[in-house]
Amino acid sequence: MLLIDLSVINIVINFYKPPEKNFFLRIIIDEGNLSERGGCSSGGEGSDSLLPKYDLIDKLRIAREGDAKSREDILEMYKPLIGKITSNLCQRRLEWGRDDELSIGLIAFNEAIDRYKEDCRVPFPAYARIVVRSRLTDYFRKEARHNAANLQPFFNDGEQGENPAEIAKSWDNYYQEVAARESELEILQYEKMLSNYGISFDNLVKSSPKHRDSRLAQLQAARILASDTNLMQDLLTKKKLPIQELSLIAGIHRKTLERGRKYIIATALIFYYHEDFLYLSSYVNIPGSGKGES
Repeated sequence: MLLIDLSVINIVINFYKPPEKNFFLRIIIDEGNLSERGGCSSGGEGSDSLLPKYDLIDKLRIAREGDAKSREDILEMYKPLIGKITSNLCQRRLEWGRDDELSIGLIAFNEAIDRYKEDCRVPFPAYARIVVRSRLTDYFRKEARHNAANLQPFFNDGEQGENPAEIAKSWDNYYQEVAARESELEILQYEKMLSNYGISFDNLVKSSPKHRDSRLAQLQAARILASDTNLMQDLLTKKKLPIQELSLIAGIHRKTLERGRKYIIATALIFYYHEDFLYLSSYVNIPGSGKGES
């Protein structure tokens, strides 16, 4: 089992240039959605509409070029995710307009927009999460030392005589190490979640759809499932795919759903918990109404 884990972890860490016959990619993604361009389609919890990953990359680029509207759109779309990251780190419920930590998280996320590089091989939401956590940790450290109330820039080029190039290199090494750890933990969390439904990576490979039409139909079923609160709660509670109800809503034959049960469940879980699976969700276009939970 360890060999399977390490293989999948390696895939996720290097997912922008995956092996052609990689079993995990064959299971989860539709080839039409895969690109070597960076990016992810994950947004805030409960978002009504999320950008496809390629649109997000374009919007990030336009924002960096000075378009204020694009920047505001990105910040607004990811505000729930910023809130979740910040609240989880603070281990308490926070309120916009009241808690300074949320403002710091928003500033850090805005900084991530400027710092993100498409070739960094880390999906933007995961990259931004690293920046937000780092800025908040820096803030807590300064508060503990009773330093100045205003947060100093996370990237303070030339501070204490340090070479700006060395600082940038140190940051690059840091976020790559953090991303590697996070993606590993994400895979292990996902594997544990799948086990609750009697699904392993091994049998998921064997039962994955072989034909594109079947895969697209099952992927669509997974999206509909993840976006329907009642159906998803039924799945989470009973640990069984609600085939009859899903067939009626999705307009997909029951036999197709039965054959793709494991694939549909596995993909729907990524859709639904996209805020927890920022790396895995970068493989697919996330449906706007999926709601991740802590």
